[in-house]
Amino acid sequence: MIHIIGAEGTEEFNAAQRLGGLIVTAWPGVDTDHEDDIRIVAGAKCYGQTTTDIDLVILVLLAKPRPLPCTAPANTAPDADPIFIRSLCLTIELKNHQRDKVIFDGNQVTVFYGKRPHQASEQAQRQQVALRRFYEQHGLKPPFVTDLIWLPNVPKECLPNVMSNIIGAQATWGDMLRSVVALGRPRPKWVAGVREIDAFSHADAAQTIEIVNLLSKRLALSELDRIKVERITRRQSGRRDQQYIEKMGKQLLIFRGRGGTGKTMRLLQLAYDMYMAQDARVLILTYNKALLADLQRLFALINAGDGATPRAIVFKTVHSFLYRIIEHLGVTRMRPEQFITQLAQHKQQALHHLRKANLQHQRPLDALIAAAPDHFDWDYIFVDESQDWPEDERDLLFALYDFRRFVVADGVDQMVRGAEHINWRQVIASKDSQVVTFSKSLRLKAGLCQFAQAFALHLDLPNWNLEPDNDMYGGRVIILEGPYDADRSFHDELMQAAQHAHNYPIDMLFCVPPALVDRRDPQNVHSSIADQLQAWDCHVWDGAAKHVRSSYPTHLDQIRIVQYDSCRGLEAWTSVNLGFDELYDYKRWQYTPPAQATLFSDDAREAHYFAARWLMIPLTRAIDTLVIQIRSLDHRIAQALKAAAQECPSVVEWRKSSR
Repeated sequence: MIHIIGAEGTEEFNAAQRLGGLIVTAWPGVDTDHEDDIRIVAGAKCYGQTTTDIDLVILVLLAKPRPLPCTAPANTAPDADPIFIRSLCLTIELKNHQRDKVIFDGNQVTVFYGKRPHQASEQAQRQQVALRRFYEQHGLKPPFVTDLIWLPNVPKECLPNVMSNIIGAQATWGDMLRSVVALGRPRPKWVAGVREIDAFSHADAAQTIEIVNLLSKRLALSELDRIKVERITRRQSGRRDQQYIEKMGKQLLIFRGRGGTGKTMRLLQLAYDMYMAQDARVLILTYNKALLADLQRLFALINAGDGATPRAIVFKTVHSFLYRIIEHLGVTRMRPEQFITQLAQHKQQALHHLRKANLQHQRPLDALIAAAPDHFDWDYIFVDESQDWPEDERDLLFALYDFRRFVVADGVDQMVRGAEHINWRQVIASKDSQVVTFSKSLRLKAGLCQFAQAFALHLDLPNWNLEPDNDMYGGRVIILEGPYDADRSFHDELMQAAQHAHNYPIDMLFCVPPALVDRRDPQNVHSSIADQLQAWDCHVWDGAAKHVRSSYPTHLDQIRIVQYDSCRGLEAWTSVNLGFDELYDYKRWQYTPPAQATLFSDDAREAHYFAARWLMIPLTRAIDTLVIQIRSLDHRIAQALKAAAQECPSVVEWRKSSR
């Protein structure tokens, strides 16, 4: 039987139907044979992977192997050494471009959207990698995946006369299978005296229905997701919004404010505006993998492209983007994990290379775009949490891209990568930039905002101010003295309250210090709270594990867990800060005095300010309910919390756990 799964009427679904007809022509009766199982997923989604969209996924599982269709004339002798197909797994990148919009370089394909090139061969490769990793993400053993490129509007005689994975117009199912054989991916093996291709030889073919369901499933939205999506996609019509939208590409734009004032949201709104109004390609950079995963999930819900289309909004970590630049400049041939150990040296070498090239009017960006347009061809580059970037990273990007393409979010007192605040305007004229300052909280309800202000005051944290939005009334704080896992009923109470407000487990965020992360097995690093929540039959997305935070949560019933070092930029309806006093101790210990100390330097005071400013980051993640867990009252942070609680009796509840 042949099953076609997907949205009817789309290009991908029409191509899937056409492919189904080609298969029946080559293998008559396969569409009615209940023993055979062929599934074609049109518009497949690999949620959680960097490459999300796959045009066609074809899974072939035959009860009895079927022969590769013969191309020899009917009156000639049959192939003495035929090849049979038992199983296949194909990904197909579909490009309906006309011949004049396609360029071949050997076996590589580049297509053009207007004047903008796109590397179809690289995209096809990324799709098959994404599918394999998607299997693994869901605990399934992947089959051998073969990627093909289908150009239904390019005549066969125009294709390159080299071994390739390219299929043209008038292609048959036999042509596609012969490409698989020629590529040797997978290689035919001798079975019972015949050569046979079996892509599922080391995988569980019985899991096919499960993977098809996952590929065709669409992400569900929580109520909080829906609000975020509506905010991002709503047209910005305010006078101030229009003033800086009109100047896009003409100045450096800086959004400045404390945590919770909506800097990241405005970046996302502006990126979406440019995406829709200008068909722009927007790159958004962040250092934070947990935030990256959160944003990728959000834009997968919006379906705003993953970089394989002429317009797109793409998220990358700063270091992955720098690696691409430095690699293509020829500064390094190291693998990414080796590159990071010598990052400072590589940045300086690349910066020297770019400055020299600019002095000689060589236009290095043009060369990078020509070599890899999907990686380097951006209309705008947005930088989230820009305040503590090293200066050489700013200078490197400005040496490659016009600074007028940049929009940066500058957080006040939100240093994570270092204690020094970078000035993005330092290397340009003041008239060529605009700073838009936000002071009102757009995340925290008024009660949380009131408590944060009081806590900052009792920490002796100078100049910390966040204006509440009085229209966002409510909010509650629960300070838990003692271990969180002592009583499941407290956790159940939080879950029920969130559910009553129409939220899901994914709208809950746990933040943990390093002391609550189990690193005994390097292959299984995880948070201790993840163990406890799973013991309580909860599902988790444990961002404390490196391999987990490289993808995003794909189910609404997953509770998110991150380390404090990764919480900046995230938000939740309910935020649980575990080991809050331990975070303070950890950050005080982590503080490094400046190399140039003055006569009036006070390292103990500065260490306190550094740690206190850090506490305010997780303290401003919650929208409605903030839980702060401490060990006991015998700590400076506990005393500050107690004093703030006394100032906000209608907001704060103090509890002691039963153990």
